[in-house]
Amino acid sequence: MPVARTPLLAVAALVLTLAVASPAAGQAVPTLGAPETQTTSAAPPPVTDTTAGSSGLKTWQELMIFGAGLALIAGIAFAILGDAKERAARLRHGRPDPQDEGPLHRRPQQSKQRARQKARAARAQRRRNRAR
Repeated sequence: MPVARTPLLAVAALVLTLAVASPAAGQAVPTLGAPETQTTSAAPPPVTDTTAGSSGLKTWQELMIFGAGLALIAGIAFAILGDAKERAARLRHGRPDPQDEGPLHRRPQQSKQRARQKARAARAQRRRNRAR
């Protein structure tokens, strides 16, 4: 059982280290006889809000930002829909997609046949290995 004791010893060492280190961190560093200096920081000047309710952008700037966002979204939508329409048109006219292996209805049949052939070959190999 030395393997089970190792994590227990590591946890105990970590707890002991944290218990010893926490009081030491709270102690002040000795000044070696130098007089203690008190530092007082001046309060920051009050912030005067000259434009109440202003968001920092002018109305025309906000409209430009929203307009650019809408234009970006419209451009993305146009690209997606254009590509989808083009792909659908190619499939509708019987021309296979160059990215596909063939017509859509033949791919599952071909992959199923390939999987069956691989399974048959694997079974035959297992039979040959058992016979030895």
